[in-house]
Amino acid sequence: MTQEERLIHLQILIKQQGKMTLTDICDQFGVSRDSARRDLVKLTQMPGIQRIRGGAMLAPVSPKSEPFSAKAVSASKHALAQCAASMVDAQDYIVLDTSTTLALVPGYLAAPATIVTNSVNTLAQVEEDSPHSVHLLGGHFDPYSRAILGVQAEQQMAGYHVNKAFIGVCALSERGLTTNNEQEASMKRAMMAQAQQIILVCEQHKMGTENFHHVCDVAAIDMVITDAPPAPALQELFDRHDIQCVVATAPEGQF
Repeated sequence: MTQEERLIHLQILIKQQGKMTLTDICDQFGVSRDSARRDLVKLTQMPGIQRIRGGAMLAPVSPKSEPFSAKAVSASKHALAQCAASMVDAQDYIVLDTSTTLALVPGYLAAPATIVTNSVNTLAQVEEDSPHSVHLLGGHFDPYSRAILGVQAEQQMAGYHVNKAFIGVCALSERGLTTNNEQEASMKRAMMAQAQQIILVCEQHKMGTENFHHVCDVAAIDMVITDAPPAPALQELFDRHDIQCVVATAPEGQF
């Protein structure tokens, strides 16, 4: 049996049983521990499966992440993107994380900027005659999020210094920013490390939620742009850490 065939069977078994250990893989398929480890590495790069000590398990399903292509572009996303774009000064160097909202930002920029991104969808929003200079990070393409992820992209990001990092949010709580994908978490940290100012762009319904992989503590954030006021406990935390919270509103009838 090839590795590809084993991976298909392993996905089915994990969905049925909830998890598989290294020993389970060796016993089930008669492979060495080294082969089982390689299977685990491949397996945990797939959506919905996460690495645990000695094996793999189904990732928590709430809050659920959707494929990029399935996410609706609502009026609130346009309002958030427009608000984010208004924070960019002429000739700024910025990084745009992968999200449906941040993919809209180039269309709202009022002045030329240098954009670094790992998002194929953001690149697609840049017009042929755009005044912006765009740098697409290279590396492994994840078709699920339509993002470039992995060590190569992170190393390339380390070669840039930007004024502002606009980071998409899967989940934000008093314990910080979290996501359900380990590679996405690592990529976000790489972007934030190279920025003078860290700006989260977050729909309000994602506040007060948590995911498995920790990205950063709340104290690392400089600004949050959202579409509705946060809960009092979270606003209190923002105030305590001098984090500016901006509520974006769409002009009536604009979108």
